Amino acid sequence: MPVCRQPESSAFTLTRHFVERSALRQLRDDVLDFILEFGSRTRASGMTHVTVLERDLPRGWRRMDVARQASGWIVLLNDEERLITCYRRGDANRFIRRKPKHRMSDTQLHRL
Repeated sequence: MPVCRQPESSAFTLTRHFVERSALRQLRDDVLDFILEFGSRTRASGMTHVTVLERDLPRGWRRMDVARQASGWIVLLNDEERLITCYRRGDANRFIRRKPKHRMSDTQLHRL
């Protein structure tokens, strides 16, 4: 099991799950800070998904190491601005856009 560390992002509170997952997936603190500061927020499935879109960055920043490393990461926040989890996808923006906008209710889940 990887060693859990407390990221330096002080504006957000962390869940234990986030600390474990970010350590397991090797999300560096400077990359996390970059994602939270410059990432685009999208509401989907009852959570806020934050990901860095290259087209939203100034041209000079697109070639920075931290910007390249932030590409593809998705960080999930709940309504209280707590960091829930993080993961990487090559098609992060497309993946988020395809998610349902609201979380399914228990009734909807039972219909499936």
